Formats: sequence, C-alpha cells, structure tokens
Amino acid sequence: MRHLPNIWFDRAPDPEIRAAINANARLTWPTADDPLKGVAEADGIIAGASLIYDRSVFSTATKVRVLCRAGIGFDNVVIADATESGVMACNTPDGPTVSTAEHAIALILSLSKRLKESESRLARQEGNYASKHNALELAGARITLIGLGRIGSHVCKIASAIGMNVTAFDPYESEEKFQQLKAKRSHDLMDSVRNAQIVSIHAPLSEATHHLINGKLIQQMADGVIIVNTSRGALIDDQALLQGLDEGKVGSAGLDVTEPEPLPANHPFLERENVLITPHVASATVTGRRRIFLMAVEEILAALGGGRPSNLLNPEVLKHKSLRG
Repeated sequence: MRHLPNIWFDRAPDPEIRAAINANARLTWPTADDPLKGVAEADGIIAGASLIYDRSVFSTATKVRVLCRAGIGFDNVVIADATESGVMACNTPDGPTVSTAEHAIALILSLSKRLKESESRLARQEGNYASKHNALELAGARITLIGLGRIGSHVCKIASAIGMNVTAFDPYESEEKFQQLKAKRSHDLMDSVRNAQIVSIHAPLSEATHHLINGKLIQQMADGVIIVNTSRGALIDDQALLQGLDEGKVGSAGLDVTEPEPLPANHPFLERENVLITPHVASATVTGRRRIFLMAVEEILAALGGGRPSNLLNPEVLKHKSLRG
C-alpha cells in the first residue's frame, strides 16, 4: 500500500475538501479539548489563524517538514522559529483574493447605503423612512485604498467598475501597476485619506503597520468617512476608532477583522447601528475555502516530495543546518 503523508489541519476540514484530498494524503485534526492533538505525528501542517505557530509547536511537531498558512496573512506564524526548527513555511496568497475583495465591497455597499441603520429604524417603526435616509451614491464617490496588493487591486477593479474615483497608497507597488489599474497614486498616507469618503484597508500586519489607523490619521480624514478593514484587526487602534465614531468624525465602520477575535458579546462595536462586524469570514465562501485549502495541500505535497513550495516565506531554511528531510 502506498504511504500517504499525514497532513494536520488545525480544525476539521469540510467533507468536500476531505474527499478531494484523501487520495493523496491522510488528514488529521485536533479535538476541542486538545488543540494540538495529532500534530506530533504530522508530516505537514495546514495552519489557520487561530493558533500561534512558534517554537513550542515545532518542538512538539517533530516530524513536520512544512507548514502552509491557509491564506495570505502569516502574522501568527513565527517565521524565525520555523527556520530554526528546520520547517519550511509557506502560504496561499492567491486563494482568498476574490472572496475577500467581494466582502470588502459588500461592507462598502452596506455602509454607504446605511442598510443596518435603515432596518433598525423599521424595526422601531419610526416612520418617515425616506426623509431620514441619507445614503451615499457610490458612482463618483472618492475611495482610498491603503494597500494595492492582490486584494486591494481586486477591490480597485470593482470600485472602478461602479464608477468610484480610486486613490491608493502603497509605497511598495510599481507605477506601472497604478497605471494599469487607473488608480491615482498618493505618496503620503496622510494626504491619501484627506478627501476620501471611504477608506478601505488592505495592508499586511507588521510592527510598522500596527495601529496604522490611529487617532492622528483619523483626524486627517473627511468628516463622516466610512472605514472598512478586511485585513488584520490590529491595523486599527480600536479606541481611536471608537472616539472617531463618538465624535462623528467617522460616519461608519465595517470590520471583518478585529482586536481581539472574536469580539466579546459586550464590545461597544456590537452596540452601534453604524458599525457592521463580521467575524473574520471574508474568505469563507464555498469556492474560496476550497481553493485555499487545495492550494495549501499542493504546496505541502510539493515540499514533502522534495520540491520547493512556490510561496516559500523562509527560503533561508533551505540552507539551514536543521532543515528537516
């Protein structure tokens, strides 16, 4: 019988995904009372966002040769620890692009049309609904994208198709990309948000971008600005955002990511009609989830077969003395 590699998921995969993978790998996952159950026997790990993968995990998972983060962000994977442990770390940056961009647009549409507020007024039977409804027409509206990577670029295309005027801030992307997307380039973060009616965040989380959206930046924004975040919760200083909402500087906010995750039931964000929260589900479409996990399995099987993952995050591990083989 052909030996199948043991791939460990940090949560139970969908039956459809299991069926698609079973011919090429043996899948295992933990139980509710032991989040690392089975990882010691794994050859590869597919990592979600719920666990921190550091030295303590790699010292338990002594057989693991490769870890693939299912998605783009890998801030919960300590790359230095993976390298020191001889574990290849990779991700699937193309997997969640479409679904996450669509979710950002859905938040923008919902907030600009004030759907949650309108429904609440109806539930209270306030009457005079049209006269109290003050929505934003998106055709001709000004949106600033902070980050023009895969997801930001897709949001740009959809926003442009709607007829929005797109400005973007991203010091790392080429001028050619801005021209291809027909997005106005801003070279200064403060300037980029000054006249925006909508600010949508698509930046990675790092030490440099932690609380990138802070009180100082919010005060530079136009009154009544809509802020949307589908990237990482810690990009926004929650207290500064709450203050902006209280003062009316921020008109509304749509957050798929928060700090912490998930939000506790009594969090003030959840009490507001002008804040729309989803619990980090932007990429969780049937198509998106399948794409992400199948890509992750392909990366792991390539590495276990002696190849190099196409999205290797720590190429230095290939020359490291502790590389697991």
